[in-house]
Amino acid sequence: MNPVRLLIFSPIPEEGASARFRVYQYLPALEQDGFEVTVSPFCTPELFRILYDRGHVARKLALGLRQLLQQCRALTRASRYDLVLVHREVLPIGPPVIERILARSRHVPLVYDFDDAIYLSNVSDANRLMARLKVPRKVPAVIRESSLVIAGNNYLAAYARRYNSAVTVVPTCVDTKVFRPRPETARSSEPPVVGWIGSPTTRRYLLELGPTLARVAASDRFRLLVSGAGAAVTLDRVPVSNVPWSLRDEAPLFSGCDIGIYPLPDSEWTRGKCGFKAIQFMACGVPVVASAVGVNREIVEDGVNGFLASTPTEWEDKLGRLLSDPALRSRLGRAGRETVEARYSLATHAPTLTKTLRGTLNGTR
Repeated sequence: MNPVRLLIFSPIPEEGASARFRVYQYLPALEQDGFEVTVSPFCTPELFRILYDRGHVARKLALGLRQLLQQCRALTRASRYDLVLVHREVLPIGPPVIERILARSRHVPLVYDFDDAIYLSNVSDANRLMARLKVPRKVPAVIRESSLVIAGNNYLAAYARRYNSAVTVVPTCVDTKVFRPRPETARSSEPPVVGWIGSPTTRRYLLELGPTLARVAASDRFRLLVSGAGAAVTLDRVPVSNVPWSLRDEAPLFSGCDIGIYPLPDSEWTRGKCGFKAIQFMACGVPVVASAVGVNREIVEDGVNGFLASTPTEWEDKLGRLLSDPALRSRLGRAGRETVEARYSLATHAPTLTKTLRGTLNGTR
């Protein structure tokens, strides 16, 4: 059997969670199934590191122009491939010029994958000027012209079906051999560690939860571990440890917590999220308290494999219960792990993805 030559475009490198868990972690399974995969990310690791920092304008422009040329060179070679997959977008700014060229090539089918409500405007505080250059309306245009659309959850799939009937859902998932619980004997943190692991764009959701965490800290001792916020976080009356995020230490960061928190406001943007931080905590056997928003209500069954919270009072109550009851933490943690193994594991969804891509290729031919 001849290998299937697959070209994947992504706006971000492996250091970005979206690309890491929707592209890069699938590469071994794709290659084992006979795919020859080339990934062409727009951002280099260096550009991705400074992208959410204020300033660095000249360096961002220089690196961005260089990567623009790289993506254009990749476009000229696209006809050598059997299949092209675009994860989110080829370029983080501007109209969908490259995507349209790819879609209108009748020889190479285009698959479009997205895992956020990127058809809405949502720009980080550090890059407000980029808002003028972003074109969220390009998303429906790309969806309309794709041979297949892969959405990260049912909410996004329903949006995509407005423009294309060829839509399937592949949830963002984890390799449960990498994200796994630490031994029960190692869970002896005193005080317990409450973990928030996010990104510069979600940092504000943690800050909004600060007053609630302070009220919890007044009655129950804990240490808040923060990683990935982009800048040090301090909260009034809450002991905070800011821990640098690294690709190598990602799984140990999650498994090293006693409780995970995943706060989100209820908005059209957050309803499009795939609940992935909750999934990562649960895979590590860490009980999670998550906002009752969007897909979180599908992932977390309140009181069974974690807790959902909609109000400050619910956050206080459920965090307090977990902090005061190690047995409850253990029970919910085990149930969360079982949920991920059954519904959100790489082992479950890798065969689905490879079969879906082959089906798209054969159907187009």
